[in-house]
Amino acid sequence: MEYGIRNVSIDTICNELRISKKTFYSYFKQKEDLVDAILTYDEKINVEEMKKRFGNKNAIESLISVLKEIKKNIDCQPKLMWLDIKKYYPKVYEKHEIRRRSIIRKDFEMNLQQGVEEGFYRDDLDIELLSVLHSYQLKNIMTSMSQYPKKYSKKRLVDFFIDIMIHIIANEKGLEYVRNNYYESES
Repeated sequence: MEYGIRNVSIDTICNELRISKKTFYSYFKQKEDLVDAILTYDEKINVEEMKKRFGNKNAIESLISVLKEIKKNIDCQPKLMWLDIKKYYPKVYEKHEIRRRSIIRKDFEMNLQQGVEEGFYRDDLDIELLSVLHSYQLKNIMTSMSQYPKKYSKKRLVDFFIDIMIHIIANEKGLEYVRNNYYESES
C-alpha cells in the first residue's frame, strides 16, 4: 500500500517475510495471485468490521454512519496501489471492482428493506434499481473527490450525497428522524 504494487518485487516480499522464493511460489503461482489474495482478505475483514460496527442500528443510522466512515477514510485510500493494480493487473482489478459493487449493492438493498420495514423509508421504492444506482454513485463521488479536490471538499461532496440519498429514499418519518438526529449533531 505504501510503495505501490509495481515497486515491490517478489524478492522484496520474500526477504521481508524471511521465506524462500520456492516457498512463495508453493502458495502463489505469480505476484498477481498474491495481490488477488490480499485484496480478497482485506475485503473480508472490511465487510466483517462494517457489520459489527453498524449491524445494531436502524436503517438511517446505518446508512449515514457508513457514508460518514467512507468520508473519514477517503484520504487513507492507497491511491498508488489501486493505480498499479488497475494498470498492471486489470483482471484482478475488474474482479474486485465487480465484487465491491456487488457487496455495496447487496448491503444497500438490505438497508433499504430494513428502512421500509422500520417505517423510515418510502414503501414504493424500486430497491433493486436504487441499489444499482447507489453503487455507481458511490464510485463516481469518490472519483469526483480526486478530480476536484480544491473546488469541492470531501465533506461537501459526501454531505451532498447523503442529503440526496436520504431525500430519495426517506418518507416523512425518516426525514424527521434525520432532521432531529443527523443535522443537529452536525452543527
